[in-house]
Amino acid sequence: MLTRRQFLIAAAATSSAAVIGYIPFAQSQKHWLVSACSNKNNEHFVAAFDLNGNIINQVKLPARGHDVIAVPNKPGHALVFARRPGTFILEVDFINGKIAKQITAAEHSHFYGHGVLSAKDNILLTSENDFATGHGKIVIRDAQNYQILEQYHSGGIGPHQLGLMPDGNSLVIANGGIQTHPKQPRKKLNIDTMAPNLAYLNIASGQVEDKYALENHKLSIRHLAVSKQGKVIAGLQYQGAKTDLVPLAISHHGESSLRYLSASDDVWRRMNQYTASVCIDDNLAIVAISCPRADLITYWSLKNGEYLNSERFADGAGLTHLDNIYATSGKGRLMTSKITRSANNNNHNSINNSNNDSVANVSFAGLKWDNHLTHIVG
Repeated sequence: MLTRRQFLIAAAATSSAAVIGYIPFAQSQKHWLVSACSNKNNEHFVAAFDLNGNIINQVKLPARGHDVIAVPNKPGHALVFARRPGTFILEVDFINGKIAKQITAAEHSHFYGHGVLSAKDNILLTSENDFATGHGKIVIRDAQNYQILEQYHSGGIGPHQLGLMPDGNSLVIANGGIQTHPKQPRKKLNIDTMAPNLAYLNIASGQVEDKYALENHKLSIRHLAVSKQGKVIAGLQYQGAKTDLVPLAISHHGESSLRYLSASDDVWRRMNQYTASVCIDDNLAIVAISCPRADLITYWSLKNGEYLNSERFADGAGLTHLDNIYATSGKGRLMTSKITRSANNNNHNSINNSNNDSVANVSFAGLKWDNHLTHIVG
């Protein structure tokens, strides 16, 4: 197995090494939305569709998928990650409707449904479970051939979503704290002792340089997004009593501790102890957090973390941002949410998102979209 250092030396020696990076929205480009989905027969797929809801292509999966990310140097391509405790990642070519490459987890490992591509080092980083030890790990692969280069401890148990920090040197990790084993695929084995944290990993050294925990250890940190300025917003899932009232979102931007976003008790109660996707609109400084068990999409100020507004969207979970925020649901619907900031509010404490501006404009008969959504260049 090549070490990561050997790989980087080899990559630096050739001018043809591919570079993976962020693709900004442009009207001149053709954009597709991509999500994992299931049909009424409990068959699982990943599908690409245009912004008007027309299916471009769909590819059958061996089991249920979870997150999807673009492969920006390959138009029409995306990676789809198996849902925990799955063992596959597929690179899918939606132009031709086929699987281009497949990654299989190493022995005694499974994926947690998430990963990121790094532009700086041309690598894929995934969150995985070493179920022989119960430790979470971050596995680094060559982004071209997906060969494993390095493996590092995630700084906790149950690493879930990952985010690349703007400098490209660090990875932020949502260590959910929940121990699982594929012999009991969806059972949570350590609720009484779970210890979630938000960790920052130095990609070059593999060292966890910082990690932060919440006082309430049953608030599992699961999904996150990173702003262009490096502010991390994370959504939480509560593992305690159903009658408990708990906050469900946090922020971190270099402070000595994690900060809860600001909302009334009524808002936290309505969110029903569960969040799914987190999406940031840097232009409007707005955060969207989906709450599928509450049938809500909630909106927050990126600047100060205050609750702004919400809109009902039955089983709405997947979120991504282009010119607008797009949302998908487990009911097979696509919604385009046209959010504007109030003109008379310099503190960004309110937004306009009336029902006239938010339209569940497409329904996909017989499909249930999974919890995550992305966009790719077609």
